[in-house]
Amino acid sequence: MSERTVTVIRSTVPALSRIPGGLRELVAYRELLGYMTVNRLRVRYQNSWLGWAWAVLQPLAFLAFLTVVGSAIGGHSTSDVPYPLFILASLSPWTFFATSLNTAAAGVLSSRSLIARVYFPREIVPLSYVLAALADLAIATALTMVALACSGHSIPPTVVELLPICLILIIYAAAFSLALSIAQIGFRDIAIGLPLLLQGVLFTTPVLYPLNAVPAQWRAVYELNPLALLVEAFRGALIGKQVISAEQLVYTAVVGLILFGIAYFIFKTAEPDMVDEI
Repeated sequence: MSERTVTVIRSTVPALSRIPGGLRELVAYRELLGYMTVNRLRVRYQNSWLGWAWAVLQPLAFLAFLTVVGSAIGGHSTSDVPYPLFILASLSPWTFFATSLNTAAAGVLSSRSLIARVYFPREIVPLSYVLAALADLAIATALTMVALACSGHSIPPTVVELLPICLILIIYAAAFSLALSIAQIGFRDIAIGLPLLLQGVLFTTPVLYPLNAVPAQWRAVYELNPLALLVEAFRGALIGKQVISAEQLVYTAVVGLILFGIAYFIFKTAEPDMVDEI
């Protein structure tokens, strides 16, 4: 009995050329990206009793926990904003980033049946989780503003800085989500260990403490972490005490674009073999 001939079809487009072509195709499929994002939000709390109330209760519960932990380790606010509000202002960007990574890491695997049946740019799957996590960012930010107003603090004019800061945060979340979704295909333990890793990163990011609380001899190294600068910048814009310079914000944007380019290149390079490997 003769062996059956197997023909493997691969893309003839050079790897580097897939990036601009992939971005153009992603724009062409923007309606599908929007639909999948809305669908993520629709099914998130579909079978729970409290529904979207969880979107408010979860950050509040996390806030209570972090306030206790932060107070125990000597955390404090360097402004006239109470310490719980100081942490709440930090939770908005952190929750968005962590939720994006946690949900997108296993997104490609959980969508294997759809990916195997229909063609569309595969990066839409992890990116839809990132865009869906923007709901958490918006809710947590609005909650912080309400809390500031209720505590007698006015909303500072620096809130306009939130727009560029959020755009940069989205770039980082998209970059890491693309990379992790590809890595998860080959290493299935990533989605399990990721929450533990993020917990460790939480305590090395200025969520419980201000950036100027870091010892002076370590601060220069600490400020090389773009996520630390973005969390500090986000909080500063919300409470009206910005300590991040424009140069540092530009630094985070440049590094973010580089990381996104690398992650997107890796994703598009692995895309032709994705259906076979999942």
